[in-house]
Amino acid sequence: GSDSLIDICTEALVLMAAALSLNLLLGYTGQISLGHSAFFGLGVYTTAVGVTRWGWSPFWTMPVAFLLAFVVGVAVSLPALRIKGVYLALVTLALALVFPAFIKWPKIEWLTQGARGIDQTGFKFSKDNPTYEVFGWNPWGNLRGQNVKPLYYWAGVVIVVVIYLTCRGLVKSRVGRSLVAIRDNSTAAAVMGVNLPVTKGLVFGLSAAMCSLPGCLTAIRTGTVTPDTALMTVAGSIVFLVIMVVGGSGSLWGPIIGAALYQFITEKTGDWTEPNKIPGLFRPIFGWSDTAPGSGIFALALILLMFVAPFGVVGLWKQLVVKIVTVVPRPAGTSSVPQTESAPADA
Repeated sequence: GSDSLIDICTEALVLMAAALSLNLLLGYTGQISLGHSAFFGLGVYTTAVGVTRWGWSPFWTMPVAFLLAFVVGVAVSLPALRIKGVYLALVTLALALVFPAFIKWPKIEWLTQGARGIDQTGFKFSKDNPTYEVFGWNPWGNLRGQNVKPLYYWAGVVIVVVIYLTCRGLVKSRVGRSLVAIRDNSTAAAVMGVNLPVTKGLVFGLSAAMCSLPGCLTAIRTGTVTPDTALMTVAGSIVFLVIMVVGGSGSLWGPIIGAALYQFITEKTGDWTEPNKIPGLFRPIFGWSDTAPGSGIFALALILLMFVAPFGVVGLWKQLVVKIVTVVPRPAGTSSVPQTESAPADA
């Protein structure tokens, strides 16, 4: 594909990974978080500082960011153990609001460079870099400094696959049943033997740690980070939340589909700032706006889905499939092997 298409797909992968991590916390455990942009930003700045200040390899900063975000997530979950609902949302919202201001704090400006941001946060390619081929095919792009976007795309694919398999392994296990029990009725879950503080804390920490990984990738591929990066602010937390809800909260494929739809809509409507670029059917609706209406269209889709399909696109798909194909289980006690006629009983 073209460079622009690869960029679009890589950005979609970043959103998928962040929404998947939030879905583990909110969709399966029922803990509302509006502060995942802070964990995303923690990954961004861990990579940026590690590469520019200490000369680490960009990919080696990912496990460091994972561990750091896990510790911070567990620490944030401690006050959240006794609160829930809107109060938990406010606590995590405060975290999202404080993080950009913390990055600009003059006392740590020696580390984060304050509002100026940090440059040169990615790989440093040169003409001497070797090329790596797989059966004569080079899927990584030109690693000699001309075109390395395919490398970032494949890194995004690996991150999404790892996070997806981690979430699936948890959800399909005994731990996953504990998470769903906490979401549906925490009191009943505690009575059944689920350790609520430990389970909530570990899940919060794991969700935060996984959300830092797409942040690391963002720092690597952009090469420049600032505290005002959109996905590091409260707007980023809202985007992750909306993507998860539109795709289908509590579903493994929901965040993936939601991120793909969000990226598709925002890219297709990105040039709708001029009336002549808007299709005639939509011109009377969006022609008055001076900004791209992609986010607004996605928000309207969210409102519509709440009436039509409260479980998101994945939930709507399951409802439609049930009307077309119905799997009827075999009644209990019947054998799948056809029985032969039995001989008549002796008189």
